[in-house]
Amino acid sequence: MRSLTLVAVLLGLLGGIVLAPAVRAEGILMARSAVSFDAALPALTRSIEEHGYSVAHIQKCDGGLRGVGYQTDKYRVVFFGKLDEVRDLTRRQLDLAPFLPLKMAIFAERDETVLSIVNPTALGAFYSDPELKTQFDRWESDIRSVLREMRALRPGRTTAER
Repeated sequence: MRSLTLVAVLLGLLGGIVLAPAVRAEGILMARSAVSFDAALPALTRSIEEHGYSVAHIQKCDGGLRGVGYQTDKYRVVFFGKLDEVRDLTRRQLDLAPFLPLKMAIFAERDETVLSIVNPTALGAFYSDPELKTQFDRWESDIRSVLREMRALRPGRTTAER
């Protein structure tokens, strides 16, 4: 539970989102993968790209975690999105900028890897535009697909069995 709380806090800080409304409505999507962190990170970036997104940045969070008592070098936040989509959305709705690109935490927990992301549909509570809600639903669908692929990974395999 301590890991989940830390993930929620970090994603909230990184995304500038207030987590209370998000958490109430399945606001955090998570997956646990049986593969090691070292195998999961490249598999995650590959899956994100196969879903049509670009990985913009992979942020190490180790230093800050050590400051609060965690001893790990296996914690990253993966920033991803579709550049044209992000540009268009932030041009039309500037207040979406803090939430974009999308951000997924990935970290080692014992011999498994945990992935976690704020559900983009949680943003729907703040916007009445039906086009935005459709966009948030599309992102959720893609993210759930990525998480399914990550759950399907098995040690010794570099890709999920499809």
